[in-house]
Amino acid sequence: MKQFEIGSQGSTANQSKTGTSRLAVNAAFLKDIKDDNQDLKILLDKITPITRHRQTATNHWPELITLFSDLRDQLALHFSLEEAYGYFDDAVVSAPQLSVTAELLRSEHPQLFAMIRDLADQASGICSDRPEEVSRFIQRFDAFRCAFEKHEESELKLILDSFDDDLDVAD
Repeated sequence: MKQFEIGSQGSTANQSKTGTSRLAVNAAFLKDIKDDNQDLKILLDKITPITRHRQTATNHWPELITLFSDLRDQLALHFSLEEAYGYFDDAVVSAPQLSVTAELLRSEHPQLFAMIRDLADQASGICSDRPEEVSRFIQRFDAFRCAFEKHEESELKLILDSFDDDLDVAD
């Protein structure tokens, strides 16, 4: 099994000869995370243009029902991988001052998942020939998308801050 050492990211802690903590990462697991991120991006890239205009959404409603169901399932996998990968814990170990941010981000997962689960459930009950229902649904999806994008940006910042602290990078 091929493993890489990358700063404070990973699943198995090792001590280097300098006494600095390094973590080994299973390459297959990194591939799962990369594939998940790519699949999630592809789904969002399919859904977003369809939901930009109410009439387009109405014309593609059966497809949207399937896409929202797929997005719900993919997001469940996404959050599971993030939490199993443990980058929250690793960020806290390498930079304890980031623990509040890490815990806040971890606590957002159930709320974000509930939002997309509810959207996926509601999609099948929307009557696409009722423009007001479609418009409200699109607004709820836009709110989810904005919250999710903000969450992902914050996670990336946490990881980068943890690397900066691990590498003693000054601003």
